[in-house]
Amino acid sequence: MGSDNLEETLGQALRLLESAVHHHRRSTLASASAELPVDGEAVAGWVARLVLRAERDVIWGLPEVTGEDHARLVGQTLAQLAGKGVRTRMLCPPAVIRGAAWQRSVGTVARLEVRVFEGVRQELVVVDGAAVIVPDASPGEPGGSRASMIQNSTVADMLHQLLCGMWDTAQRPMRPLSFEGGARGRVLREVLTLMAEGYKDDAAARKLGLSVRTYRRYVADIMRDLRVESRFQAGVRAVRAGLMESDPE
Repeated sequence: MGSDNLEETLGQALRLLESAVHHHRRSTLASASAELPVDGEAVAGWVARLVLRAERDVIWGLPEVTGEDHARLVGQTLAQLAGKGVRTRMLCPPAVIRGAAWQRSVGTVARLEVRVFEGVRQELVVVDGAAVIVPDASPGEPGGSRASMIQNSTVADMLHQLLCGMWDTAQRPMRPLSFEGGARGRVLREVLTLMAEGYKDDAAARKLGLSVRTYRRYVADIMRDLRVESRFQAGVRAVRAGLMESDPE
């Protein structure tokens, strides 16, 4: 199965499981739930305390970082897990890890495993392969009004397999391209765009106001950092990793 088909299949599975999660919140399969104020930081703190119970493994799908305080809390939680020797895997959309708040806090955590995946739309956390923490977030309402811990083995196993499947098909963040801001970062994205569109070197260099030699140096740097053998592959990989989106404000 190709990576595009796998990603589509995982996306469909995620939508089905999201529906199942909402159903189980209203059923007896949710073994514990906490009613919280409509306050993203309150929900985030509740999630952090539960995550810190982990002894072996955490896999965390995080669709957004709502601000500096949220990023700092996530970073502190991950640092404590690392200090305990807990393996921690974090799945995020590309825009999240490029954000300044992420880079200043979560991005500094040692031994954190991160991969980027556009299909992360709801926050899901599996702790030690069993308890699943699911903040109930509504559009435009970061953190939601409540969070649940699901311990039903069937539901937990399904969600664990889903996150592991997403992890296996997700892209590794690509330094320095995925983290580099400023003028050079903008030029790199422009070069990537022209590469993906099939521009010849001389035409691309003229369009960007660069010498052909400088343009080719950018191309060589990009291909090395993306670990690809062709310019077309570089463009495809960059698109999938979200590297050609505009800088976050």
